[in-house]
Amino acid sequence: MAVRSVQAGGAQGSRLHYSAGRDTVAVRNRLAYAFLALLFVFGAGVVGYWLMGAGEWSWLDCAYMVLTTITTVGYGEIVPVRQVPYGRAFTMGVVVAGVGVSLYFFSALTAFIIEGDLREALWRRKMQRRLDALEGHFVVCGAGRTGRHVIDEIVEAGRVVVVVERDQAELDRLAARHGERFIGVVGDATEDAVLREAGVERAAGIVTSLHSDQDNLFVSLSARQLNPTLRVVSRGIEDRAAGKLRQAGADVVVSPDQIGGKRMAQELMRPNIVGFLDLIVRDEEHRLDIEEITVPETSPLVGVKLAASRIREVSNALVLAATEPGGKQHYNPPPDFKLVAGMRLMVLGERHALERLQRHVAGGQK
Repeated sequence: MAVRSVQAGGAQGSRLHYSAGRDTVAVRNRLAYAFLALLFVFGAGVVGYWLMGAGEWSWLDCAYMVLTTITTVGYGEIVPVRQVPYGRAFTMGVVVAGVGVSLYFFSALTAFIIEGDLREALWRRKMQRRLDALEGHFVVCGAGRTGRHVIDEIVEAGRVVVVVERDQAELDRLAARHGERFIGVVGDATEDAVLREAGVERAAGIVTSLHSDQDNLFVSLSARQLNPTLRVVSRGIEDRAAGKLRQAGADVVVSPDQIGGKRMAQELMRPNIVGFLDLIVRDEEHRLDIEEITVPETSPLVGVKLAASRIREVSNALVLAATEPGGKQHYNPPPDFKLVAGMRLMVLGERHALERLQRHVAGGQK
């Protein structure tokens, strides 16, 4: 079950992450096969000449003969093949096989170098244009044990995520899992230039899940200065760091250890309740989501009571809570609860039904 918030209505020290695609891997494999074939022809030629000379020709002379033959240098017969039966016939075979394999190898090598560089340049240019055009996206700093789960949730919810990570290998793993559904930036998230590269100034929110509270604090402070309206969610490792992170600009501080401990205690004391919640989350048939839907000023539901809003009729969603523009929250609002402009509704329902509800709240359409 994904939790989403929906509204109705190239820097110094960093680089865009590039992961070799299937075409590049195919070229690389072709290059490896060509190299193995070239080694086989070379080795077979050396052994063939050595056997032909019955051990009288040194291994070095045999190798030199093969090398000059397959490269078509033509220094002459380094070993007297004319004196051996079928010597020249064997040499012609080495020429044909060696030249053919050599051409194949060097063509694969050229393709690997030129096509790979060209493909990477075109890909980076495409991603840079896409990154420059992003607005309202999410930024995740750190793709470690916590960050990768955050990324999975954002991608699963269909939102665009830009990942800032120092480890190229970690971004490669994410690329293999999500493809182009995310944009990776290789760099240090504590640098303002890297945050600008990730589009923090145009982002809707940022998650700081770095390995130390100091780094998370620094990123929270920098992100808040670059974008005062940004929603900042920070990972807190030490309990005492929560207050400082909020002072630095974090809207919410989440401690994975604390949440994990509470979950384990609930499993111990209330296993049936936790099991029921897990069943809702893992129900692949219905794919339940929790969404926060804002009632815009132009919504026809402004001033309408909850019972007359047709929310259940349109989406069969449950309104779990409502938050007034001033921040006052109402849990399990009654049927006579009146909707106002700017109110945020926390609703539970199936994903496709919540999309209908979003349109209904925005324009009164099913």
